[in-house]
Amino acid sequence: MHWLPIHGTNVYFVHSAKSWVLIDAGFPGSGRIIAETAGRLCGAAGRPGSILITHGHPDHVGSAVGLAAAWNVPILAPAAEMPFIDGTALYPEPLVAWLARVLPRRAMAALVRDSDLGDAVLPFDPQAGVPSLLEWVCVPTPGHTPGHVAFFRPGDRTLIAGDAVLTMPWASRLGGGGVGWLWDLVRRTPRLSGPPTVVTCDWREAAASVVALADLDPWLLATGHGTPFVGRHAAPALRAFAARVAAAPFG
Repeated sequence: MHWLPIHGTNVYFVHSAKSWVLIDAGFPGSGRIIAETAGRLCGAAGRPGSILITHGHPDHVGSAVGLAAAWNVPILAPAAEMPFIDGTALYPEPLVAWLARVLPRRAMAALVRDSDLGDAVLPFDPQAGVPSLLEWVCVPTPGHTPGHVAFFRPGDRTLIAGDAVLTMPWASRLGGGGVGWLWDLVRRTPRLSGPPTVVTCDWREAAASVVALADLDPWLLATGHGTPFVGRHAAPALRAFAARVAAAPFG
């Protein structure tokens, strides 16, 4: 597995047998650097089998459509995310609720239309495994978004967690407050945080998802934002964070 941070968000190149899969696709405008990196890392196999997404927020799918067209591969999304990436609905999150109060109806309708990723997107069932990655399992982690998923490889305990948990200081109702958090953010000190407050849909589910990920006991914790945690300290750090999250009023 290879990690590529781009403008504050992470994408991952995951090999499986003779092919590989791109997990998440960064912000709009990230396609060129992702494709160039794929060429260097994967050589003749520079074209993946698919683009797999943890959830449909624009910092994770922003370049997916362009890459899918260039590579002629599908974008695979968790089935429960489809209403939010096929032009049907917007996420039930605080940011969207605020926009609905301040923007005219036609502007909100345009946002719904703009969320449509087109015919390249195909749904997959998280309970049926991870498409193209037979040695991985899909872990439903709703909360940040209704259909958010993580991906886990039991053989070496590698966990790609999306935004269910972050490895950087961030404003979150799950472990993202106080002067210490702000100081860590300024210094870019790695620390565990929950998903961002303004774009998280259900805090009770988000808290339960953190606990579920801690139960996996990962050796490598790779998240949507922040530097991956790796080694014997990763699992204890995540367990301690999950214990704090479970004690929260909505946990």
